[in-house]
Amino acid sequence: MRALPLVAVLLVLSAGRLPAQVDAVVHTGAAPRVVAPGEGERRVLPDGRHILLKVGPANTGAGYLFLGSEDLPPGTRVPRHRHELDEEILIVQRGQVVVELNDSAHTAPAGSVVFLPPRSWVAVSNRGSETATIMFVFPRGSVERCFQFIGTAPGEARRPPTPQEVAEERRACQMTYRSHGH
Repeated sequence: MRALPLVAVLLVLSAGRLPAQVDAVVHTGAAPRVVAPGEGERRVLPDGRHILLKVGPANTGAGYLFLGSEDLPPGTRVPRHRHELDEEILIVQRGQVVVELNDSAHTAPAGSVVFLPPRSWVAVSNRGSETATIMFVFPRGSVERCFQFIGTAPGEARRPPTPQEVAEERRACQMTYRSHGH
């Protein structure tokens, strides 16, 4: 007698019990959409860098994801930091950057994807002569609030945050900065 493959056995055992369609609870009322290259919420970070918040609760109604982008002109740098709770994916969309991961440096040309588990130290710098563009993706839409908090709208005056705003930022961001020299 010939033995059936495990997949066949599982299919036979589950025959009649597989629904024709999987019913899932939808947790967001967001509609699908295309976010154009220059579209999104522009924010200016304290060091003068400009970012674009593209997908998140405020910008698209996303419940579970956050995606932003940043142009890095030659000589600019995303400071060394880590995210305490979140995985992050960096996508080098244009140009080439140097990515410092913990204590090693890696060249990442356009098309590269960088995976960052929680608590991984990272810094990104553009040492080239052309502007680079990176995209950053987080699995929590609420991270969008972190970037809204630490950045200002273009032309908006920066004001000192209230203690309540600082507490909210810490809760939302779960981010730690460290100087390059440790």
